[in-house]
Parts: sequence; C-alpha cells; structure tokens
Amino acid sequence: MIDFRYHLVSLISVFLALAVGIVLGAGPLQDSIGSTLTEQVNALRLDRDDLRDQLATANSAVTHRDEFAQATTPALVAGALTGRSIVVVTLPGVEDDVIEPLTDAVTTAGGSVTGRINIGEDWTASDKETGRTDALSTLTGKLPSGYVPTDGSTSERLAQTLSTSVVTSVSDTASGDTADAATALSGLTDAGLIEVDGSVNGLASAALVVVPANPDAISDASSTAGVGGDSVPAYVSLVAKLDSSGGGAVATGPASAATSGGVLDSIRDDKTVEAEVSTVDTGSTAMGVASAVLALQEQLAGGSGSYGFAEGVDDILPPITVRPVETPTTESTTKKKGDK
Repeated sequence: MIDFRYHLVSLISVFLALAVGIVLGAGPLQDSIGSTLTEQVNALRLDRDDLRDQLATANSAVTHRDEFAQATTPALVAGALTGRSIVVVTLPGVEDDVIEPLTDAVTTAGGSVTGRINIGEDWTASDKETGRTDALSTLTGKLPSGYVPTDGSTSERLAQTLSTSVVTSVSDTASGDTADAATALSGLTDAGLIEVDGSVNGLASAALVVVPANPDAISDASSTAGVGGDSVPAYVSLVAKLDSSGGGAVATGPASAATSGGVLDSIRDDKTVEAEVSTVDTGSTAMGVASAVLALQEQLAGGSGSYGFAEGVDDILPPITVRPVETPTTESTTKKKGDK
C-alpha cells in the first residue's frame, strides 16, 4: 500500500521540476529559447511564401496551357466531323458546364449534335429493378418485334433499346425509323430512366458519352452522387451498345474516372470493349475537348484508342489529320494586290 510520504515526495518533485523550468526559462535560457523559436517561425513563413509563389506560378502555367489549347482547338478539329452527327449521352453526376464546350467543338468540327440524353440514377438503382423490367415490357408491346431485345440482362436490354433509338450504323442517318425511336425515348423517359434535354433530331452517326468523376477517388462530398460501385458494369455495357449500334462511341471524363473503379478504367479493363470504344481521360479541359472530337473522327473512320495521361493509354492525343492548306488562286492574289 502506498503511504502518505510517497505522495508527498512525488508532489515535491513535481513542483521542484516546475520551479526549475520556470527559473531557467525566465532567466539564462530566455534569450536562447526565444531566438530559436523566432528563427523557426521566420523560416516557416519563408517556406510558406515560397510554396505560395510556386503554386501561383504552376496555376498560371496551367491557365496559359489551357488558353493555348483552347485557341488552337478550332484549327485542330476543323473539318474533322463534316457531315456527321453526334448524340451526347451523360451519366449521373456529370456537371452541366462540361457539356457546352464539347458540343461547341463538335459544331466547330463541321458536325451536328442530334440531342442530349441524360441517364438517370434509376438506370442502375438496386430498388428500381421492377420499374426497369416493367418499362421494357411496356415498350415491347408498343414497338416492332425485335426492337426491344428478349435476350440478355435487364441492363443490356435497356442499353440496346436506347442505343437503337439514338444512333445508327448506316451513313444516311435520316433513313432510321425516328417514330419508333421517339416512342422508345418517351417510354424510357416516362419510366424515369432517362431525361431528354430538349429534343432529339434523328439518329446520330456516333455517340459521345460523358462520364463523371470516380467518387472513390476524390473527397468532394458533392460528387458522391456520381457513378460508382455496382453501377459501373451497366454503363460499360451501355457504351458498348452505343458503339456497336452506331458508327462508333467515345467515352470522355476527368482523370479520376480513369482510376480504379471509374467508368473509363472499367472500359479499359474490359479488353473486348476497349478494342472498340475510344476513351479520353482529360475530360473538360481544352485538351480533353479537342481529344474527344479527334477520337470521334477516328471512331467514324473505324479506329479506336485510349487517350490522356492515365497509365497504359495509347497516346496523349488521337492522331491529328493534317489538312491541305488552301492555296490562294492567281485571281484572288491579283485582286488583293490590286486592292492595295
């Protein structure tokens, strides 16, 4: 049993230690400790300022790079999609502001956008399986035999039905049965599986699928509503169906989508799909926009590839077609000289 004298000696030792510390700190060690702390704080401030300058320089360089890429995009993509039409398909979690630069670039490349389809979360929600099968049953009764597949999983049948309704593999996109397509899109919309943004003007030559960030790879809580986990295989199947039903498909998204568990990573992991579908992991950056258009051009010419900066990609950019420079005619040259 610990007696009273033991406690007393312990308390005296503690107070003696405190007293010695106070005396040394306030006396002979005061200047030394104070100057050391001051030097350390000043050094940390210098490091902070240096890192802040480095960050500002890096951000400025990124901004200038994007401005350069944005300025050169029209020259890079001009004529790449002349006479071709593209349907834009967005997966849940994609921000609206990333779409306009892509559609503008398609137009700049000489192509047209038939419309935009937003895939809803019910497309893969685990508690909406009955709604999805009911929607397929309803459409089967309204559409010609074979339009809604009878084989395959529910997600594969939905993917094929949507793909048949928005893209075609024939060069004359006007030859498709747009009345059946409209019926199918209306049925999928009524079931809450998709949302048609505006209107869809016919069947497109190819599909541009915009995928969201990988919620497992980023910490932004607002992005957790995106695509991830068990839903990803259904979206890989959708991209594959869009490709096989039309003249090609390109999936584009941010870098995180190419990390483990993201849609782009899952497409690239499926060697069968990867061999046919092109992927771009530079997303909505100026470089990503130009890459998406060039990848669509390559798809419509029968090629494919994976592009960006993720490990294992084929290249940073799709092949760039060098187009002949228009040489001024003698008549136009003479006229210009005369104008002077």
